[in-house]
Amino acid sequence: MRGLINDVLRSLIGAGILALSLPLTILHRTKIKMARMRHRRLQRRYGLTSDTPVLGWSLATERSLYEYATSTGRALSVTLTSGSSASPKRVPYTARRLRAVKLAYVDMFARACGALRIRRTSLYVFGSLTADHSLSSLLLNEHRLPPYLSTLQAPYRVQRDPSMPALASTYGSTALRLWILTIANPGVLYSTNPSTLSTFFDDLASDWMRHSRLVRDFHEKPEAFDPAVHAIARRLDSRGAIDRLARVAASSTSLPLLVFAPAVETYLCWTGGYVQPFLDRLAIYLPPDRYRRIPMYSMSTEVMETVTHFGGSDSAFLPLSSGVCYEFIEEGTEDSPENLRTADELQVGTNYTMVVSDRHGLRRYQTGDVFLCRGFVKGLPDLEFRRRRDVEYSFTGEKLTAQQLSVAFQRLRNEVPELRPDDFLTCVPSRPPGEPVPHYKLIVTRRLEGERVGGDAEIARRCDRLLSEVNCEYKAKRETGRLAAIRVVRMSWATFAERVAGPRNEAGWENQFKFLPLLRHTWESLGPRESSERQPSGANAHEPTDALGEPSRT
Repeated sequence: MRGLINDVLRSLIGAGILALSLPLTILHRTKIKMARMRHRRLQRRYGLTSDTPVLGWSLATERSLYEYATSTGRALSVTLTSGSSASPKRVPYTARRLRAVKLAYVDMFARACGALRIRRTSLYVFGSLTADHSLSSLLLNEHRLPPYLSTLQAPYRVQRDPSMPALASTYGSTALRLWILTIANPGVLYSTNPSTLSTFFDDLASDWMRHSRLVRDFHEKPEAFDPAVHAIARRLDSRGAIDRLARVAASSTSLPLLVFAPAVETYLCWTGGYVQPFLDRLAIYLPPDRYRRIPMYSMSTEVMETVTHFGGSDSAFLPLSSGVCYEFIEEGTEDSPENLRTADELQVGTNYTMVVSDRHGLRRYQTGDVFLCRGFVKGLPDLEFRRRRDVEYSFTGEKLTAQQLSVAFQRLRNEVPELRPDDFLTCVPSRPPGEPVPHYKLIVTRRLEGERVGGDAEIARRCDRLLSEVNCEYKAKRETGRLAAIRVVRMSWATFAERVAGPRNEAGWENQFKFLPLLRHTWESLGPRESSERQPSGANAHEPTDALGEPSRT
């Protein structure tokens, strides 16, 4: 009976969300119509003129953000950008700014429910179970159990109750998530990074008996659990939960999502940049003919870059965030004020970097993010995130870029069947002490530590050849001995993230860490030397060299 009552309440909450979607959609369309006027107003408000320079991240930028944040007299929280670089940016957030980010998500979600006719709106977020310094963690941070109705709509919020970390400590985070999903049976899953979802389903497939033990113990020995755990279970209860718990408990093999959470029909996650291996992996567990994927809008820790627009079953991403003045520079042109373009001046099929100014202290800040203009929605460009700009490294003039590596990695996957779809490839420059010739390491990351296959020497040889085909300068430096052969290093996703981002990311790396094809920091500067490093057979790491240039970062 409790499950039936909870589901009726969930339906009423869903009806409220659908009712809310109508005025939010009207407001969203009004903002689109007024976008040009809004742009001119923000230019005046932020004092942007033809002489205002375009600037990247610097200590001055960080200081400006802190000055604006402290001028409000409100409490501050400091967020760190994700571990895609060895020097994360520190961005202050006031409570008011955090609330605005949450409301932006609520706005998107409500409009999505209305436009896509999502029937069961209860939402489970795959967030970190422990607090860290990421924006994602800060948005999910709660000091006490939220109201009863809130946990019906958002069952993941019960994870902040003290009884839940205790369960996670005993059974693991995957087991806790399985337990919550089985009891609550939400309709929508959300993961900032698709690797979080992918890791969850991989864990269930690889060691079902271990990760289903919490469900099994709770079903077979309920008296062994604390009353607080039972209180949480009652909050989450839904129709059929007892039967689903019994099926999970009785099964000795991994069950699909359709069995333990049959109401799920939709999932949201980031799809831009270099996450395709994880999306491909997810398609195995969440087949497109059964589950609808909604791509997330683009947001960096510094600023919200796009807002989702729903037109029927299609979605577009518009530069429309409140209080943000957007300008653009065509990729390949200089960061100067005369090259700035407004949103309505973009050309379809052309790549642009985004420059933003906002109410929090950014002034013509070059985000370094490259967007493709796919088309227009009522005068505003539909922007698809493509990659980070200027992800490039050069020891001696080869200027190896992330784009070239992406091409080479795709060809490498086609040539080497030993590389699995969930193997992520990235390249890191390396110049070990005592070795006169630098080289690049090909990092092959896999979900679990210790999962190894042979063929490292062949993988290194083929990657070396492919890079020579896409970068003639790299080929010349290899032939003249100014660069040594590629070496392969293997490690788990989590170990790689910890090495790049540091121990701060150890607990919740999968929520925020971005895998890039190329890191602009040497392997030696990222941490201790990795014992699993392997030099390909036949490679001469100490080839003679001529006038090695110093590492240059562009």
